[in-house]
Amino acid sequence: MNLSEIARTTSFRLAMVFACFFAGSSLLLFAFIYWRATVFETNRIDALITEDARTLASEDQDAILALINTHVTGDFHRVGYAALFTPGGRRIDGNLEAVPADMPIDGKVHVVQAVRTDLPAMGAVEVRLAALRIPNGNILVIGRNGQYMVVLREVVVHALTMGAIPAMGLALAAGIFLAWRTQQRLKDVHRAAERIMSGQVQERLPVAGAGPGDELDRLSQLFNGILDETERLLGEIKATGDEIAHDLRTPLTRVRARLERTMKGDMGLEETRETVGKAIGGLDQALAVITALLRIRELENSKRRRGFSMLDPTEIILLIEELYEPIAETKDIAFTVDITPVAPMFADRDLLMEAVGNLVDNALKFTPPGGKVTLSLGPREGDGATVIRVADSGPGIAAHERDLVFSRFYRSDRTRHLEGTGLGLSLVAAIARLHGLAPRVGDNNPGCVIELVAEGATAVRAPVAGAAAV
Repeated sequence: MNLSEIARTTSFRLAMVFACFFAGSSLLLFAFIYWRATVFETNRIDALITEDARTLASEDQDAILALINTHVTGDFHRVGYAALFTPGGRRIDGNLEAVPADMPIDGKVHVVQAVRTDLPAMGAVEVRLAALRIPNGNILVIGRNGQYMVVLREVVVHALTMGAIPAMGLALAAGIFLAWRTQQRLKDVHRAAERIMSGQVQERLPVAGAGPGDELDRLSQLFNGILDETERLLGEIKATGDEIAHDLRTPLTRVRARLERTMKGDMGLEETRETVGKAIGGLDQALAVITALLRIRELENSKRRRGFSMLDPTEIILLIEELYEPIAETKDIAFTVDITPVAPMFADRDLLMEAVGNLVDNALKFTPPGGKVTLSLGPREGDGATVIRVADSGPGIAAHERDLVFSRFYRSDRTRHLEGTGLGLSLVAAIARLHGLAPRVGDNNPGCVIELVAEGATAVRAPVAGAAAV
């Protein structure tokens, strides 16, 4: 990756923003430090000047002259000013050429232009001076020039240069590194995405393992989850297509054979009618498969939620009892119903009745004569969740098949010889999911138990006021 590509990345631009922000913050910080240091140093120097002037003014003139001489000769850096003038302004002693014309004689520090006698070539420079009269009327002037402020400014600028420039360089280097690292990871993601788009659906986006808070890893994990679900759905579609072809091929082949036989015209009227009737039955079987698949898809898309309302599930159980009791008697099967009152449910009456009816119909189909089928409704012990239970004394469902029986076209090995499409329990599962019910399969010793459980948070409740049902 060249620098031009790095410079166009978001990471690099973000690093530059932070570098500029750091530079601006550093400038403001150093400006504040310089201002505070200047104020502190200025106040300190002014206090020293004022104190020196008052101390000298309290002495007699000979002592003042001796102290002025000591002050001047001991000033190796030549930043101090001290002089004594007559009331008329004539210099008596010191290194100040004259009292500045605009200098107030009030004992306070003022910034004025002054000339040193020992450095006449410097000319007038900015000086902080304090002037006051001594008891004999002469004028005492004490002060310092502002050279120390120039030195202080140079120190601050030097510190800023030595600190800010390397810091900005480090920020720039960090931005380049982060941009390069991010770009490398994105290239890996792009390559994986290209392989996925080319048809390698088992491919997944790379996860660097940089930590739970890494944004790219979290994004990759999210898309990998989507790809997992997509691959699963594609597998289901392929399997469903194969199963549809398998389940429709047999009845359609039989229909074709019977129709070909009828076309030969060598059958009597009754035999022809029987053959046509069987052909129609085969077509009905094929149409039943297609209709069941369409209904499952409709239910999985939640298009039937418009028909939901509050209802008492007891009514559904009583209708199922009334509908299937004569069928059970015909098959010599004991059909009993056990109802314990439960809370009303938010459900579609027809769909819920269809789901429970399918369970009872399956139980009656697979239970041999002399067996028993029980339909019950009641609260579950412990949490009071509503449970609709259908138990039979048939061949039962093996433990390894209990998670598979709700799949489309799945037929248990124990019941594969019986007529059916393998879509009944898939339809029950779709209706259950639409209602927030969890389908469960268990043992009845002998036989099996299938339950539809409204578990707490998964149970569908009535919508709040003002909310529309989907």
